[in-house]
Amino acid sequence: MVPGPGPGIRRSNFPATIRMQSPKRDLSSVALPPALIYATALTCGVLAALALQIYLRGAGFDFASLWGDGAFGGSARELRTTGPWWAVAGIAFAASGITAAALSRLPPPWRRLRLLRWVAGAALVLLLAQLGHPSAAPEGVGPGVHLAASLAALVIAAAMGLLGAYVAVRR
Repeated sequence: MVPGPGPGIRRSNFPATIRMQSPKRDLSSVALPPALIYATALTCGVLAALALQIYLRGAGFDFASLWGDGAFGGSARELRTTGPWWAVAGIAFAASGITAAALSRLPPPWRRLRLLRWVAGAALVLLLAQLGHPSAAPEGVGPGVHLAASLAALVIAAAMGLLGAYVAVRR
């Protein structure tokens, strides 16, 4: 009995060479845990809301001054000042919903559309760089009111982001 190559080695057509056979691994499509989906979606929603808040502050819609002007009354001018609050809640809901829907419906590993993901990531970095220009502190309000308004916007964004993720995963 002549000893031959082992189980993972096969002979080539040339008698002097022996090649290793690389086993092909099957890529399993394992579903992500729901806690990971919700955490990722919530993070994306809150970050989108914070980016919108920074953009709106640069455009002159500071949340503290809107809150200080009595935005929760009933006149038409006061109702118009609630638009940025609704925009923050809406962007958090939409961003979280889109993220949760993508994570719950597309199984990993995500090998397709790699170029599209790189382009989207580069566009996101450029967008955040444009939003990140420093802006002056609000003029008519104190730091406590500014902190309270920012935290209120953050809590609203987190609640709406979690709701958006829940709705997207359940459908």
